[in-house]
Amino acid sequence: MQEIIGSDFDSIQDWTEPREVMPYLLSIVGVIDRLSLDLLPYQQPFLIQPIWKTEGKSSKLAEQCLDVFVWSDLAFTRLFVDLTKFEARIEKSISRQIRSAIWLFKMLDDFSKQERINHRKIIDQLSYNTKNDKAFALSGKITNRYMRSEILHRPRINKSEIREIILGGGQNLLSPERRFDAIIYNSPDLFNLEEGAK
Repeated sequence: MQEIIGSDFDSIQDWTEPREVMPYLLSIVGVIDRLSLDLLPYQQPFLIQPIWKTEGKSSKLAEQCLDVFVWSDLAFTRLFVDLTKFEARIEKSISRQIRSAIWLFKMLDDFSKQERINHRKIIDQLSYNTKNDKAFALSGKITNRYMRSEILHRPRINKSEIREIILGGGQNLLSPERRFDAIIYNSPDLFNLEEGAK
């Protein structure tokens, strides 16, 4: 790993200072890319993302409406690493996505040198004047290009099967301020056996 990372980054005196780190962003993502390719055979499932499909922009579920998308650990890094490649060319400050790429690189660099990672210290010290309440957030417009597949266009679970997934009146415990929760909460016909069977 140290061979791929190299020693160019040793010239960064203060990792907390954006002006020192910004010139290295493309090199940082280049290292992450090379390490990712080397680790490709070892990637592991990391995150299960639910998918739901509505009829157009309405809040009515499509007939084939539910599925899941499984992100591997390496695939998940693409979400912020690929954006960092783009933002590094135009941004003058460190966005959450760029910061996440820096965090990942710094953890990999520390591990290659010390064989351990103090992730809390890295996250706390390298905040770059951005709250640490979340690493980053992305819209579906960004994630869609990675998830594009037949399953995204035609999910495998029919809306009549929802009552077999949400059991025991669980639909009544949902928070309707969230989009998917609101769709389920406001679709009581999905849980009515006579209505749902139609």
